[in-house]
Amino acid sequence: MQVRTARWWVVGLLLAGSAQAATSPFSKRAGEIVTLVRERFFDAAKGAAWADSHAGYAADAKDVEDFARRTNAALAELKVSHTAYYPKESPAHAEVASIFEVFLKQQNVQATGIGVDVRETPDGFFVRHVFADGPGAKAGLLRGDRLVTVEGKPFHPWHAFTNRAGRATRVTVERVKGEAPLSLTVTPRRMNPRKEWLALQKASSQVVERQGRRVAYQHVYACAGSEYQQALEEALQDGFADADALVIDFRDGWGGCSPAFINLFNPQVSLLLNTGRDGKSHPYALSWRKPVVLLVNGNSRSGKELVAFAMKRHKLATLVGERTAGAVLAGGPQKLSNGDLLYLAVMDVTADGERIEGVGVPVDVEVPDALPYAAGRDPQREKALDVAASQVKG
Repeated sequence: MQVRTARWWVVGLLLAGSAQAATSPFSKRAGEIVTLVRERFFDAAKGAAWADSHAGYAADAKDVEDFARRTNAALAELKVSHTAYYPKESPAHAEVASIFEVFLKQQNVQATGIGVDVRETPDGFFVRHVFADGPGAKAGLLRGDRLVTVEGKPFHPWHAFTNRAGRATRVTVERVKGEAPLSLTVTPRRMNPRKEWLALQKASSQVVERQGRRVAYQHVYACAGSEYQQALEEALQDGFADADALVIDFRDGWGGCSPAFINLFNPQVSLLLNTGRDGKSHPYALSWRKPVVLLVNGNSRSGKELVAFAMKRHKLATLVGERTAGAVLAGGPQKLSNGDLLYLAVMDVTADGERIEGVGVPVDVEVPDALPYAAGRDPQREKALDVAASQVKG
């Protein structure tokens, strides 16, 4: 009798475990993701096979971060770009949502941040780009700083600045490896990511003297929208008009460039000469006809890669930096019932019959990145400016 009771007790535990897994708070989310991959992934056979093998894949996830890690690890098995899971708690959720505000039927998406782009490495979180005129720049953060703590707690990209908008916040950074961290005070702000990227692009514009030449520079951090192309076009016609060469920084950020982007550099567009009644003539170029350098790296992706591919093929630009990401499939966000986003590849893409997905676009001048503890130095950018200056004739 005791043995039988023990057996029933074991069976009862197993049943209880099954019921617990079935009612896991992440079971519904996992089920929705599996269904979306099965029904909308561009490769129907591959999507179905993945869905069959991943039913209930994360029923025992401990928390949102654990579920996100498991989900993105599972999605990575598809071995394609434009396929990732973004829970509401992650910074990238707000960024994707702002890009697709119309599609997702959302308005004025906002996120709290300090105006920096951060890269995670095995050695910690490092500041990769400091947005001009942003809170981080005003606080004195530099490219290459390792973010150590925020208000005494270890830096976490999801939670570091939650509920800190408008409040002076103590941040410690390690600028020199092994030395005592520096303490800085930064005031986070809430802002629409798209507007922040456009502000960064405009604020990054400058013309620098290099090798006796005037080289214009602009960082196009995001390209998903006509406003970014328009901002560059306005700079080319105005502040950059007298420059001898141009560097466009396509590193990191988000893609989305329209193929029409290359028309800004199309030499077949007519060169106009405007003459007034006073007899004075003023040339007006609708396209940039001077040397162009595209600065790219392994995070230059999607529409940025397609532009880089076309400009390299048609000899409209010299590519400096590192081979691009090889991530050009067409994708879009799918909203889950709880508001999380699944970004999913829904169409295959080739360019002029060539496959860039998984391959990337090689550069003409390779310059490795040197981010950790860079103390603000940026060798890729410096090389791009040098290359642009060297291409000026005469």
